[in-house]
Amino acid sequence: MKILILEDEPLAAKRLESLVKLVEPAAEILAKLESVRSAVKWFNEHPQPDLILMDIQLADGLSFELFQQVEVKAPIIFTTAYDEYAIRAFKVNSVDYLLKPIEQDELEAAMDKFKSQQQATSQDQIGKVLETLLGQKTEWKTRFLLKAGARSWT
Repeated sequence: MKILILEDEPLAAKRLESLVKLVEPAAEILAKLESVRSAVKWFNEHPQPDLILMDIQLADGLSFELFQQVEVKAPIIFTTAYDEYAIRAFKVNSVDYLLKPIEQDELEAAMDKFKSQQQATSQDQIGKVLETLLGQKTEWKTRFLLKAGARSWT
């Protein structure tokens, strides 16, 4: 899993990276960025990450300004000290909204939520591809008959 961290406080960014490594050891932190400007530049030069951990208040403004300048398709877990932006956050790819100080169990729950959403999305996409290939909606079997010698099971 490739993760981008947008956090303007160096200690908070370092703590967040440490928590990610505890919760998801195989995760790769692509970059830690501290401003909207650096995030715009990064998105223009790199493919979308799998997940973004994003603070609301960045060094040069609100992180929501990023969405006006580049297309962000990646899911986002907001990590902030401000609760007044929660509704606005859920209008832009938000998986969860964590208030600082972020605890390991909160991040773990948010990451689990992200993974379950990704799995559901993958299953939906497989169904859509099969429908396209077969030209019709497919009803999947829910029961199967298995034979082993003279015995049968359902």
